[in-house]
Amino acid sequence: MKTFVFNFNLFFIFLILLLGGCASNTPKPLSLTQIESICKKKQIEASKPMTNVSLGTGSEGPKYQIGITMSSDFITGRNPEEVYKDCKLSLEQQK
Repeated sequence: MKTFVFNFNLFFIFLILLLGGCASNTPKPLSLTQIESICKKKQIEASKPMTNVSLGTGSEGPKYQIGITMSSDFITGRNPEEVYKDCKLSLEQQK
């Protein structure tokens, strides 16, 4: 019974420290370069589907994976330039 109480107290202290660290962490504002990089990526995603190919090998032999990602902006047919401008406006207002 004593080890259960000790483990519970240890867990409770860890939980308080973890939550306290998350609550006191203020996000750093994005730099102009970071904003442009994020928005450029969104612009590219709005212009075409993104694909990726993964090749690997392990004890079970070779593994292949192909992925296709389509942003909601691409699916709805939004203009990529408009996506870039909206993204930039949105992120710059958060500064």
